[in-house]
Amino acid sequence: MKTLSILGAGWLGLELAQTLKDRYSIKLAARNEEAKHRHRDLGFESYVLTENRYENLDALLSCEYLFINYPPSKFNDFLPFLTKLSEHPSFLSVEKIFFVSSTSLYPKASGIYDEKSEITSASNPVYYEAEKHLQKKVHVIFRCAGLMGGGRIASKCVSNTLVTDGKSRVNHVHRIDVIRAVIFAMEHDLQGIFNLCAPMHPTKEELYVYQCEQCRFVPPSFSDNVASTQRIIDGRKLEDLGFAYLWKNPMEFFH
Repeated sequence: MKTLSILGAGWLGLELAQTLKDRYSIKLAARNEEAKHRHRDLGFESYVLTENRYENLDALLSCEYLFINYPPSKFNDFLPFLTKLSEHPSFLSVEKIFFVSSTSLYPKASGIYDEKSEITSASNPVYYEAEKHLQKKVHVIFRCAGLMGGGRIASKCVSNTLVTDGKSRVNHVHRIDVIRAVIFAMEHDLQGIFNLCAPMHPTKEELYVYQCEQCRFVPPSFSDNVASTQRIIDGRKLEDLGFAYLWKNPMEFFH
């Protein structure tokens, strides 16, 4: 049985571990001793890894598959951490390395953005520099749109608030489809940069009103005094290789 190490075992990473635990030997990186014990209670190997503790890198990088899924906001200085990780002697011997990035790299202006679209440090400097550093060291970079599903409901965050750009389009992807994309990339030995984004892009107003009705949240009000953005993230590159999004419409991302 091959080993998958997941660095960043939170909302997405832990669900990936639970999904694949019968197919791979799973190792998880924990940010503290408490999280390590929680992981072990679930039956996983777990080791503490932080920007101040690297003594467990040998164990975590002893794997065939590596999934790096750390939100930069969890670190005081994310880029030196990635440098330390990627310069470890075992890093380049890993068979397949995934890095979870973000579609926030693309310009905020209206337009359709695919993997060939130009990116600069202006939109998201941390992810820009992270990709620049890792692009020749990792095999797959997934640029994820807004991650939803699994209890994350977009309308919950705006319930009973004022939304000023209700005609702007949303770019979301369901957690299940991110996990399915990881499995697809493993099974087909893919390499490259891939956007992960559901193919449908309702407006914020359409999404929030419908979800609030379904979930019985207090709906937001809309003023539309900010110009709407018809910004579309194109996630078809992976589809062209045979992947099919299970969750196509963000309006339905309840579970």
